[in-house]
Amino acid sequence: MAYEARYVFRPNPGADLGVVMEAIQRGAALWKRHGATSARLWVVAAGELGNYVLELRFDNATEYAKVTDPLSADPEFRKWQAANVQAGAFTWVRSNLMRELPLA
Repeated sequence: MAYEARYVFRPNPGADLGVVMEAIQRGAALWKRHGATSARLWVVAAGELGNYVLELRFDNATEYAKVTDPLSADPEFRKWQAANVQAGAFTWVRSNLMRELPLA
């Protein structure tokens, strides 16, 4: 079973896209350091144009759960979150937590 966390965000008007991408890369690296098996960045190509999605994968819900508490307690992660708020370069639209189910 795959388990995914997807964080949808939108760069704010006038924001430097380089600053946004650097922030997302740093955040993805923190998630991976704490145990995400992969981190991918997607740009929405139809529907909610202008949004981006940071996708984090885990082998299962247990592996996801092992990451969230240590990540949230990591001083570097907290500094990263505070710096994003202060910079005002992007806005989180929503977060989704998904679990893959077999079709057959």
